[in-house]
Amino acid sequence: SPNITTFLSSIILIKSPELAKPTTNFNFEQFYFFYKEKYGDSKVPSSKFLTWLIGFTEGDGSLVISKRNKDMQFVITQSTEDVDILHLIVEQLGFGKVIKQGERTSRFIVQDLYNMHLLILLFNGNIVLPTRKKIFKTFLENFNLKVNNGKIKNMKSISYIPSEILPSLKDSWLSGFTDAEGCFTVSFLSNSDAFRLRYIISQKGDENLPILSHLILLFIAGRLEAHSKKSNYSYILSGNKNCYNIYGYFDKFPLKTKKALSLKLWKEIHLSISQKEHLQSETRKNLIELATKVNSIKRKSK
Repeated sequence: SPNITTFLSSIILIKSPELAKPTTNFNFEQFYFFYKEKYGDSKVPSSKFLTWLIGFTEGDGSLVISKRNKDMQFVITQSTEDVDILHLIVEQLGFGKVIKQGERTSRFIVQDLYNMHLLILLFNGNIVLPTRKKIFKTFLENFNLKVNNGKIKNMKSISYIPSEILPSLKDSWLSGFTDAEGCFTVSFLSNSDAFRLRYIISQKGDENLPILSHLILLFIAGRLEAHSKKSNYSYILSGNKNCYNIYGYFDKFPLKTKKALSLKLWKEIHLSISQKEHLQSETRKNLIELATKVNSIKRKSK
């Protein structure tokens, strides 16, 4: 809509007040230097995994500072049925732990400040969402306060690096972000042969709108939709032809959570529809059953 376009053009030009030159590409040099110093060269996480992790964290991660003593925690929360992804993160990073919290929830947690130092180096200058940059900056300032007060030995404070990285089809950030915040849906109308296939990414925060709108340019399709709830928006890609536009990206940068199964079934339904199989009543019945499976693997409510 014209309102959203005007709004985007007014906020997309906001520059960071920082003196450091903003980064426009993911850079893991600092992370790798200190990671190898601590853990050696034997099992260094790939840049593809790290970029996926940043996207996943921007969706489902939390940087927590306790009110009482300013202790710091890095947490990624998932439903326990998705606990495998948390164990994969531990395996790939080589640190952190997974704990079960209650009946249905599990968490990946990092509390020790030396591994927190590595995570800060990982995220510094590599964050995409403006709302997440603000949270990270506060977290980094708290870390530096601890360093300067002598609470963390043998470490130097870290300068904040601003970033102007946009989602790209050449890296795995969007795959990680989709694993956290995306979903694939299918609906068949009961009173006609019509159907609707959609890939949706939802996010709150007006300042994140330029990031969502950039997806329209990436996939040469889709639209932005405002929710009734204030400052909540979705990028929605739909239409039989347009749906093919996301295939290449997710083939190159596969999803790692149960969303991978959702996408697989979604593509099977898409193929059947493209071959007009949904027009036959028996096949349509099977496709509707398959659609129920796809729709059950949606992003969980936050």
